[in-house]
Amino acid sequence: MNKIRKIILISISLFLLLIVSIIIVLIIRGDFHFISRNVSPILKYYINENYDSPIRNIDVLEYDLKLDVYQKEKIIRGVAKIKVITLDNRADDIELDFYDNFKIISVKIDEMIASYIYEDNTIRIIKNLISNDTSNVEIAFEGEPQNLGMGSFSMDEKNGKQFLSTLNEPIFASTWFPCNDSPHDKAKLKISITHDSSMVTISNGNLVGTTTTGDRRTYSWATDYPIATYLISIYSAPYKIFSQKYYTNYDSMNIDYYVTEEKYENAKIDFSKHPKYLQILGELFGEYPFIKEKYGVAEILWQQGAMESQTISSIGGDFISGMNLNEDILIHEVAHHWWGNSVTLKTWKDIWLNEGFATYSEALYYEATRGKKALNSTMYSFARKLDSKNKETLYSPGVNIFSANVYNKGAWVLHMLRKEIGDSLFFTGVVAYYEKYKYSNANTEDLKSIFEIVSNIKLDKFFDQWLYKGTGFLELEITWSEKIISETNIQLKITIEQKQNGYKNYHFPLDLEMVDSLGTVTYYTPYIISDTTLLFNFKNRIKDVLIDKDNWLLAIIE
Repeated sequence: MNKIRKIILISISLFLLLIVSIIIVLIIRGDFHFISRNVSPILKYYINENYDSPIRNIDVLEYDLKLDVYQKEKIIRGVAKIKVITLDNRADDIELDFYDNFKIISVKIDEMIASYIYEDNTIRIIKNLISNDTSNVEIAFEGEPQNLGMGSFSMDEKNGKQFLSTLNEPIFASTWFPCNDSPHDKAKLKISITHDSSMVTISNGNLVGTTTTGDRRTYSWATDYPIATYLISIYSAPYKIFSQKYYTNYDSMNIDYYVTEEKYENAKIDFSKHPKYLQILGELFGEYPFIKEKYGVAEILWQQGAMESQTISSIGGDFISGMNLNEDILIHEVAHHWWGNSVTLKTWKDIWLNEGFATYSEALYYEATRGKKALNSTMYSFARKLDSKNKETLYSPGVNIFSANVYNKGAWVLHMLRKEIGDSLFFTGVVAYYEKYKYSNANTEDLKSIFEIVSNIKLDKFFDQWLYKGTGFLELEITWSEKIISETNIQLKITIEQKQNGYKNYHFPLDLEMVDSLGTVTYYTPYIISDTTLLFNFKNRIKDVLIDKDNWLLAIIE
């Protein structure tokens, strides 16, 4: 009897421990794996001083990086070969971003030794008599990369094992290699990383080859798809690897996973639905943009969320539970490969395009797999985490580029745009936008222009009220009353008033469902442009009036 009682008590204790663990994970995670991306002081300075990123007179065509990592000494030795077009032939220098704590070994242009000025986190290379519009710059360097932002170059240790990861977003690729560190200048990439032979090292694109010399191993990766500097990544650890296949009607692709021994079994459960994510998002937007290379996920020690590095997303190990607790994170990072990695923002003022689309993709996935109720509940959960009194515009959010406003209000703007122009035109517009700007860059006005062309509707007011000028939520006070004209003539009066501070007179479609005493439902969607009174006549008394039942408005309705 005592033995049975002991087994029961142990079972109950384990069950309670599991429940508590789940609750702790959910509390830590909330619905936002991204909002914990803290903005460092240097990022605040950069954004305040250089919000548009420096638009230089160059266009980088390709980066060819060779890095030797000595993790115990915390240093890297590197050679960066950069093929660059000088857009203004009269320019007498080529300026690149590169944090000025490195020792420069040599600088060459087209194999000739070049003069340079290296200060204020830039390296300015003097072209001298070279007048070609295309130059091959070579910079050899060594030193300890600064680990800025959310972890631009992290060399850490856990349980006696080494881990290396990079997370450049938004402007910290230049902490570890010279580059034009601006999202508008995308280029091809070759990258070779030499590390301890016990490490598996991953980067963007396809694995070209590996070589081992003694206790050192070099992994060489390359991508032919243009990539922004903030999406270039390295992940290196004593990983275990497993894979899946993703099949389309015409092609197939590897999905590769790199995780620690401790997370291996959990990851096999949590990551198993990636082929479905790729399939559904491909059906919505067009085929996965990097189908000729790969998709992958790497576990990293950064425990504040996940990052969508091109073709190889990363995720903190704490989010690999073996219980599918963080499916929305995985969907979000896959979606970024359309929205951010393929169609890349022009400046950080347009960050809502990246995060709004990726966040809305979570809702669209759940709609496609679980139906309209899942769409509604997901959008409700996004709204619940927003501050209705937030005073920031969605466009150009200043230093708060990783705020809930950017992610969740961004998703809501797309949701409301869908209502504004209708389902069919909305998804036609999304595909048209993607097709026009894939593998290049777009901004908010580019998106607006596509949807105006597709819908033949001017959207100036919509974008002003939700992106450029309006802040927070729409706030409505709606009352209704009956007036009995006769036994078979009931007049319904609905009064709609806008109560939000700041931006006045939002324009929006408002769904109304009027239910009479016999249960008959009348649907009506007026387009509201100011405080409005609506009058309706019915044969029966009105039982109820339902406002925005399907959750299409980011609004507080009283």
